[in-house]
Amino acid sequence: MIAKPHPAALAAALSDRFATLTKVRAARHLPAQARHALLAAGMAALLMPMYGHAQAAPGASQVSAQATAAPATQAPPRDFAAERKAIGDSRAWTNYRYGMAEHDCYNKFFVTHCIDKAKDVQREELQVLRKRELEIGDAERAFKAAERDKAQAIKRAEYESGQPGREANERANRESFERKQQDQQLRDAQHQADAPQRAANAEAYNKKQADFDARVKAAQAQGAQQAVQRQENVKAFEAKQRDAAQRQKDLDERRAKAKEQQEKQGQGAAPRPFGF
Repeated sequence: MIAKPHPAALAAALSDRFATLTKVRAARHLPAQARHALLAAGMAALLMPMYGHAQAAPGASQVSAQATAAPATQAPPRDFAAERKAIGDSRAWTNYRYGMAEHDCYNKFFVTHCIDKAKDVQREELQVLRKRELEIGDAERAFKAAERDKAQAIKRAEYESGQPGREANERANRESFERKQQDQQLRDAQHQADAPQRAANAEAYNKKQADFDARVKAAQAQGAQQAVQRQENVKAFEAKQRDAAQRQKDLDERRAKAKEQQEKQGQGAAPRPFGF
């Protein structure tokens, strides 16, 4: 079983590869012994992470944990992301080997021919990887289309299975609406039948209201007349009071005059021994 490298470790390894490739290309002008030493160090740096990942195979417990954590939906038959990642790693490795071959070509006599052969090898490998990448894309699209068709079929089956219930609900709603319409028609008929009685009641009410208004107006007129009479009574009482006061005054004046005359007459006559 071939273990897949961890994404973080693989990204670090690729970074190291590109850094090493840059150093190799920059070392073209170094002496031959220094170039070979640098190439050996670069190869060791490139291959050691791959060997380390190949030895780190997951145990049975990890496999069971991954199976337990699988989603409830159907998993794709292939790990498309992992395959694309492997194609990317292979493409990076092809480009790296082309860089190594190109570097070695500068040590040969026919440099251009050597580089052209290295480019042909690179082109063939990249074409194979491209075909593989297209095949993965087609397989993934086919899987997604099948999953979409399956989901649509499930929705269609659920809709069809719920159709009897919807029809029953629609029938119940229609019957309820018809009952409400009939009840409304009965209420309208009863309202029309009660129209004469309502008219008679309204007429009797209007008559009672008119009688009440007439009594109110009569009471108001009587109250106004009584108010006028009370005012006249008050005026007559006040006049009587003034007349009585005047008569009392006149009487007091006559008595005072009579008394005064008696006193004057008593002073002019001789006193009588017996008083008469």
